[in-house]
Amino acid sequence: MSTVDLGSVEAFQILVENFPDMIHSVDAEGKIVYVNKMASRLLGYTTDELLGMNIRQLYPQEILEAVEAGFNEVKQNKTEKQVESQFLAKDGSRIPVELRTLAIRDEQKVFIRTFTVSRDLRKFKEMQDHLIHAGRLAAIGELAAGVVHDLNNPLTAIVMVGELMKNSLDNAEATQQDLRDQTGQFAEIISDSAGVMTGITTRLRDFARGVKEQYQPVDLFEPIHDALFIMDHRLRHANVTVSQKIAKNQHWIVGDRNQMVQVFLNLFGNACDAMDDRETRTLTVEVTPVTTDDKSFWCCTVNDTGMGISQENQERVFASFFTTKPRGKGTGLGLSIVSTILREHGGSIRLESEVDQGTTFFLLLPVKQE
Repeated sequence: MSTVDLGSVEAFQILVENFPDMIHSVDAEGKIVYVNKMASRLLGYTTDELLGMNIRQLYPQEILEAVEAGFNEVKQNKTEKQVESQFLAKDGSRIPVELRTLAIRDEQKVFIRTFTVSRDLRKFKEMQDHLIHAGRLAAIGELAAGVVHDLNNPLTAIVMVGELMKNSLDNAEATQQDLRDQTGQFAEIISDSAGVMTGITTRLRDFARGVKEQYQPVDLFEPIHDALFIMDHRLRHANVTVSQKIAKNQHWIVGDRNQMVQVFLNLFGNACDAMDDRETRTLTVEVTPVTTDDKSFWCCTVNDTGMGISQENQERVFASFFTTKPRGKGTGLGLSIVSTILREHGGSIRLESEVDQGTTFFLLLPVKQE
């Protein structure tokens, strides 16, 4: 039985050729000069087809500008780069991938070609979607009691109006004009009450759908106010004062509105829990513009006057299934899901907190370009 010298060039070539992730290399013009076996399996092209292509042909049209900028950055001054992107397979399907690219240069530091390892993220994204869906179901369970209470108020008004209408019709002394006037008033009450119920059920239905929508322009005013609307009963029941002066049609991003509602529901719910035993209970929400690395972001701050988070736990709160809440009260998924959703939207989250002084979350989301 023959053995392979693991230090030999041949062994390295065997390793690269059979590596479980796609490996490819492109020259300064973007022409593909090497691919391993996994590239063909992942993309559906033969090795010969790939070696005759330009790497730009493997990306969807709408991200080519970003691809070009990243490629130029690697060629000019960056030794390595790690990004999430998408490949376009031969059958037209899109494959989410994580790219780790190294720049190969000669002795004079002149760029020769890239060496890129591309990891298929489809299974990871599927697990991520399941995690987000699980968090959505947990949030719906927590919201159910409040929604039932809020539906009960307009429903009671409709039942009461029904009784009043019946009594009016049974009143022999009532004139036709009186009946007309009363019917108009009753109809207005019924219409208003039905409108309230429709608003509650529509928001909850949209949030509960769990269908990942195509990213679209989203005004941050909408998901923030949707979340406040859904949580209205809980906030009022907990005597939480909400302070927010967010204008409509001014803070635009590109994303999934339902997922952004989920972000703010998780943050607002955590704030309520943190303020359970506090005398002063204030939830403050603001949106301001910031610039980071020459890029424009909206900074959404969510501040509470709750118990705060210890320095030790601050480093762990975004981990899945970590929670400081009592058993049975928290899933440990909330902030992990928030972080995942924001990352999917090209954003990030961080927090500042002191024990007994409250907590502030800072959410950065890219500004929608005109």
